[in-house]
Amino acid sequence: MNCIVIDDEPLAREKIRMLIEKDVTLQLLGSFDSPAKATGFLELNQVDLIFLDIRMHGISGLDFAREYQGEAMVIFTSAHAGYALESYDVRAVDFLVKPVHPLRFTQAIQKALEYADLKRQDKRTLPEKQDYFFVRADRRLHRVPYEDCLYIEGIKDYCALHLHDRKIMTALHLKTIQKYLPSDMFLRISKSVVVNIKHVKSLTHHDLHIGDMELSIGNAYREQVFANFVTHYMVGK
Repeated sequence: MNCIVIDDEPLAREKIRMLIEKDVTLQLLGSFDSPAKATGFLELNQVDLIFLDIRMHGISGLDFAREYQGEAMVIFTSAHAGYALESYDVRAVDFLVKPVHPLRFTQAIQKALEYADLKRQDKRTLPEKQDYFFVRADRRLHRVPYEDCLYIEGIKDYCALHLHDRKIMTALHLKTIQKYLPSDMFLRISKSVVVNIKHVKSLTHHDLHIGDMELSIGNAYREQVFANFVTHYMVGK
């Protein structure tokens, strides 16, 4: 399982890293000292499991878990056992008290593996994915084929869906729409823009072109966006 660590204490991050490296089922993709720094990474990478501290500067681990809308499972790590009950309100897989004992760590990973296996079984029973979605705009439901969608732009509490032949404004947050988009077709390049990879004509580290539009790549997304194209689509790397 691909995993990341979010903890504002360097020593705590290092201890979790050492436990992860001893487990052959885990692959550490990144380590972050705040949820804010991990957000862009989570949107651009396939992460299966998050080791998440609770008491951090800025947003707490509990608040981050409540707001997080991705697929990754969460295992909380905290020196404060009193948060254990509250952690399960946000569907945590497990709660590990610092300092984390290796045996408890192994038990938590086993629970995560079993939960991941259940999710895979559920997905196998789902019907084949459709190639379109519907959004509400102008008192109508509009059918939007994935193929026709060039890019989606978040504008405060609305989203502008830019299609080949029209633009649809809908009262949805960008994060909400992105949950329903195929991750192998759509890629977030900034806080406010998700693009259809199939329609990207060219790109640099700073921007990309779709049709006649030049779209800026956000600083927090730049490295991962470019790496995604190089890894999956570039010939003769």
